[in-house]
Amino acid sequence: MALPVSSKVFIGLFVGGAVFYLVSTSSGEGVLDYIFVDKVVDNPAMYSGRMIKVHGTVVPGTVKQKKGEAGDYTFDIEREGRRLPVHFTSMVPDTFAEGGEVILTGELQDGRFESEEMAAKCPSKYEERPSADPSKSGR
Repeated sequence: MALPVSSKVFIGLFVGGAVFYLVSTSSGEGVLDYIFVDKVVDNPAMYSGRMIKVHGTVVPGTVKQKKGEAGDYTFDIEREGRRLPVHFTSMVPDTFAEGGEVILTGELQDGRFESEEMAAKCPSKYEERPSADPSKSGR
C-alpha cells in the first residue's frame, strides 16, 4: 500500500526539520579549534575569550605548583620560540613533564591561557633511539 503524496511530503519535511535542528544546535558545541601555541601568541586577539585547544611543549624550569593547592599550576608552553604562560587548575596527568608536549583546553585571558583540561604526550621511551651504526637506523 503506497502512502499518499501529502504524507510523503509531511514525513520529508519532518525529517528535514529534525536534521536541520540537530545540526544547527550541536555544531557550535563540542568542536574546538586546535591551534599550536605559536599561532596563538602571534594573533592573541583572534583567540582571546574563546574555548580552544592549544598544543605546545612545557618549558623546562617554569612549572610551579601553588603551595597547599592540589591541581593549581603555572608554567609556560612554547613552539617555534614563542611562549605562552598557562594557569592550570586541575590534576596533571601522570605523563606531564617539563619538556613534554601537552594539549590544553581552555581560554586565553589577558595574555595567559586558563585551562582545566590537559592531555600530555607519552614519554619518548617508545621512540626509536639513534644508533651509532648508520646502517641500523631503520630507514
